[in-house]
Amino acid sequence: MKDAIIYNEDLFISKTMKKCLGKEYDSIVLENNNSKNLKKIIKNNRIEFIDFIHKIGLHVNHNSKTINSQNHSTTILTLKTTCFKVDFNDNFVKISPLK
Repeated sequence: MKDAIIYNEDLFISKTMKKCLGKEYDSIVLENNNSKNLKKIIKNNRIEFIDFIHKIGLHVNHNSKTINSQNHSTTILTLKTTCFKVDFNDNFVKISPLK
């Protein structure tokens, strides 16, 4: 994409305030190098994780306008609120969304 600028790229990971119920589907396994820090694991495996959440489903909001023959557009991709089950192991972490 020519002349594109990313203004804000952020992934917010919060700790759950209540237990989520559901069945696991479409898991991803990421290397964790014996770490228990989920934010660090996801950061180290960022490309794989972003590809994974794209498959889960995103809400797309696109706005475009043309003024004086110049086009300006903004596209916002938002992951729907999703509960995940996270299983840690010595060498990997398994992340599974819940239905």
